[in-house]
Amino acid sequence: MSIDRSTPPPISDISNLSLNVPEPVILSNGMKLWVVGNGEDEINKLSIYMTGGAFQEDCPMQATACSMAVFNGNKNMTYAQIAEAIDFYGAWRSMQVYDNCTAFAISSLNENFERTLPIFIDSLRFPTFPDNEFELNKRQLSVNCATAREKVKYIANKAILRLYYGENHPLATDPTPEHINSLTQKHILDFYNQHYKAQNCNLVIAGKITDREINTLETVMSQWKADSQPTPISEPPASPSSEMLKIVNKSGAVQSAIFMMLKTVPRGHKDYFKLRILTTLLGGYFGSRLMANIREDKGYTYGINAILSGRAFDGHIGISTECDTQHTWNVINETKKEMSRLRNELIPDKELQIVKRHMLSEMAKTLDTPFNIASYIGNMFCYGLYPTYFNEHVDEIINVTSEQLLVTAQKYLDNSKLRIVIACDISKLNSDTNKANDA
Repeated sequence: MSIDRSTPPPISDISNLSLNVPEPVILSNGMKLWVVGNGEDEINKLSIYMTGGAFQEDCPMQATACSMAVFNGNKNMTYAQIAEAIDFYGAWRSMQVYDNCTAFAISSLNENFERTLPIFIDSLRFPTFPDNEFELNKRQLSVNCATAREKVKYIANKAILRLYYGENHPLATDPTPEHINSLTQKHILDFYNQHYKAQNCNLVIAGKITDREINTLETVMSQWKADSQPTPISEPPASPSSEMLKIVNKSGAVQSAIFMMLKTVPRGHKDYFKLRILTTLLGGYFGSRLMANIREDKGYTYGINAILSGRAFDGHIGISTECDTQHTWNVINETKKEMSRLRNELIPDKELQIVKRHMLSEMAKTLDTPFNIASYIGNMFCYGLYPTYFNEHVDEIINVTSEQLLVTAQKYLDNSKLRIVIACDISKLNSDTNKANDA
């Protein structure tokens, strides 16, 4: 039977998206363990979210350096022995520093979990912090830092964070190789002793999880006892700069990097989900308005992106791109025009339906595998998500109207409150900042 290729397949709406976050299991040592155990393959991934991140640093890169140093050796194994054993058993480990926590993860074959888990936990419980490996860590971080600081994208990002949060805020820290080289073992030990404790841990395990894996976890983790209450954490207050436009010179730069930030609301606010839909429509997917205008129509850039970032106490829209320096003001003006359109015009129903389908399809990916679901649960510790967040988000996407989005845009998409940073070779930039007047 021949296929009629002149008729496109029907478009079906995504429905029945729902995530039920499991209740945590309480291990004998008091740690909470979330289990996402419906995997098909004999593998698992254990993630440990440990209180202590960028907000808790006493000096730049302290949390990152500590997360690396714990795997430099433990009371039973050297760095080389740890690396060789992890490789031999086909496992993989990682670490990532967030605002208020540090996440450690190990992926293993189920048959090797009894062997890999003790190595992983011993490194967190009994690190030896050898000097030679610590110096290698600092050298690696220093080289990476020096390389990043040469890029206009990095320069612009750090500058916009200083405008938005204030010079002394932890998220506005601009580490230099000198900062990294000045780190000492005392910095690492101080951070470790304050935060790397059983009472500060939340665990998430995903994969094909049976009683064997849970029993292994219980046996190994039961030896790590909580000795006090969790370390209290807080989010330092922002002290925004009154400066709304900053141009940072990078001699010889081929392109401009442009970063824009607009303060909005925290995740728990009633308008947050509507703002996420607006931000996606503005610049959150390939068919967004910014992409259609600035990339497809004007050809000013290969890509421009808008995201809504939210935490328990703060939220903002961030817009970023790189372009030929001669187009810098044009890109900024066209961005403002698109924000103004959202404030002044109803979104056509066809466009809104496209954005809704896109967002729902992206959320459906969260439910694809147990590892995706586990990662989403981990966001509760990293970004302030809560158990019903996913389902509330789905409901908002399905039910939101153009009229509601127009009201939300009028409340928040104010061009006069948009902070802008340009990093470029100033000699190539038209100095007439009036070109960046509000649309």
